[in-house]
This record gives sequence, C-alpha cells and structure tokens, in this order.
Amino acid sequence: MRRVLFIAFLVLAPSARAQIAGGWSVIEQPSEDHDAREAGIALVRHLPVKNVSLRHIERASRQVVAGTNFRLTIKLTNGRLWCGTVWRKLDGTYVVSRVARVRSLPS
Repeated sequence: MRRVLFIAFLVLAPSARAQIAGGWSVIEQPSEDHDAREAGIALVRHLPVKNVSLRHIERASRQVVAGTNFRLTIKLTNGRLWCGTVWRKLDGTYVVSRVARVRSLPS
C-alpha cells in the first residue's frame, strides 16, 4: 500500500521545474530555447537602434498566460544590453512592451 501511494505521489506531484499558469519560470539555457530566441528577435526589431542583431540572450524567463510572456535581457552585436517583455500571442505574433537599455547586469 505504501509503495502504491509513493508511486502515485511521484506521478501526481508537480516537479520543481513545472510551469505554473500565471507564474514566471527561469529559462535555464535561453540562447538554446527556440521560443525565447524568437522573442529575442522580436525584441531587437522593436528597439530604437538600427543595424544591430541579437548576439545572445543573457537572461530569460517565461510566464504562461493566454499565450506566453517572455522577460528577456539580450546582448546586441554592438555589445549593448537591453531588456524587455515580449508577449507571444496565441496566433504566433509578438507584442513588445517595457523596453529599456541596461548598463550592466546585476550579480
């Protein structure tokens, strides 16, 4: 009986990395995450700078809502850091908000 309960607990218990609807979760390797990278490209297109592209994503987290929100800190090919929030709507389009230039990353 104990074994059955233990197995049921393992199967039904949420994992530490499970995404909770409405909650933010850190993306461990954001430059390798296809969805985060697409959101980063959408963020670069929205920036008030020209002739730059995404070098890599420094930090990222996601929030599952009606679509997915991404909070990103990105590094551009000119070496500058920017952060912003990108919403990937259910139809696959992106809406960018809260864009700001970052001087340096906090430790």
